[in-house]
Amino acid sequence: MTNKLKNFIVTAVLFLAAHSAYADSKLEAIQQKLSELGYQPGIVDGMWGKNTETALNQFLSSKGLTFDGAIDANELELLEIFSFKYHVDKSLPKNWVAEFKNILGILQTVLPIDENINKYVNNSTMDIYAWNSKVKNPFSNKKGMSGASISGDGRTRWMVLEIPENEFKNNSLHRYSVIVHEYFHVYQIGLSKDRMDPKWLTEGGAKVIEEMFVQQYYGRSSLERNLKRPELWSDEVFSDPKLYEKYETSSKKTSDGWMDMNYAGSAFMFLTLVKELQKNNISEQEAFKLAFKDFWIKKSEELNWEKAFEKTFDMSTETFYERLSQYSRKDVRKILPNKSLKIQDIFD
Repeated sequence: MTNKLKNFIVTAVLFLAAHSAYADSKLEAIQQKLSELGYQPGIVDGMWGKNTETALNQFLSSKGLTFDGAIDANELELLEIFSFKYHVDKSLPKNWVAEFKNILGILQTVLPIDENINKYVNNSTMDIYAWNSKVKNPFSNKKGMSGASISGDGRTRWMVLEIPENEFKNNSLHRYSVIVHEYFHVYQIGLSKDRMDPKWLTEGGAKVIEEMFVQQYYGRSSLERNLKRPELWSDEVFSDPKLYEKYETSSKKTSDGWMDMNYAGSAFMFLTLVKELQKNNISEQEAFKLAFKDFWIKKSEELNWEKAFEKTFDMSTETFYERLSQYSRKDVRKILPNKSLKIQDIFD
C-alpha cells in the first residue's frame, strides 16, 4: 500500500470519526435551524451529509464566511444554538477532564437544552468554570466563585464546578455526579423559562437524576445511603413539607447538622411523588418523565407552581403532602428507582 493511499485512508477515518460525533441532537438542532432559516439541509436526522454541508455553506456565505470543515462553537453561536464553553483548570486530573466531556456529551444528546435558555446566557453560550479545590479559584474574571452552582450577574449565567480534592483521593462518584446535577438545573431553566420553584422539585429532581446517571454509567450510587442517614434531612419532610418549598426554610442548622444536606430530603419527596404517580397505573418510566420534564414544561406556562403541579400530576399539592405524611424513613427502599431504568428510557 502506498503512503499516499495510507494517508487518504487515515484522513477518511478521521473525517468520519469527527462527523459521527454530530450524529446526535446537536446536529439535528443545526439542521432544524438551517431549515427554519430557509436553507435545505435535507432530512433532520442528526446525520452529516452533502445536503447539510451545502446548506451550512450557504448560511455561512450569507454572513461573509466560509466553512472550515469543522462544526464548532462559531457555527453554533451564529445559528443561535445553545452550547457550553469550557474553562477547565490544569489542576484537574486528565481522566476527570475526559469524563467531564463525555458526561456532557451524553447529557446534551439525551437531555438537549431548550432554546429558551438563550434568554439567560450571553450569545447562546454558557461558560463552565471547573477546577480542583486544592487551588484557589484560578479564574480572575470571576472572583468569589466556589462550590458547585449555576450562577449569574443579571446579564448572563455560568456554571461553577469546584471539585473537592478529597473526592479524587476517596474515589467519590460525586466528582462526576455533580456535573449531572448542575447540567440538569440548566435543563430545568430552559424548559421552565427560569421559573425554578419549588425547591424540593428543583433540587430533588437534580439529586435523583445525578444518582441515576452514575448508577447507569458507573455501576453504583449513594442515593440509598444518603436517604438512610438521619443527619442529612429532617422528619419535617413528613410533618411540615412546605418548608421544603424554599431554600431559606429547608436548609437550616439543626442539632443533627444541616437540614437537607446534599438535598436528601428533597430527593425523598421527589421519589415519593414518582411512587404515588405509579399508583395511578402509570409506569415508572412515565412517572419519572412527568416529574423530570413535563412539570417544567408546564411551569413555563404557569406563574403559580402549584397550578402547574396540579395540571401535570392530576393532584393538588395538599393531596400529595397528605399522602407524603403516610410515609416514613423506613420506606426508602420502596421508593428507590429501579436500577435497570436508563435515563434514555425516560427522556424521549
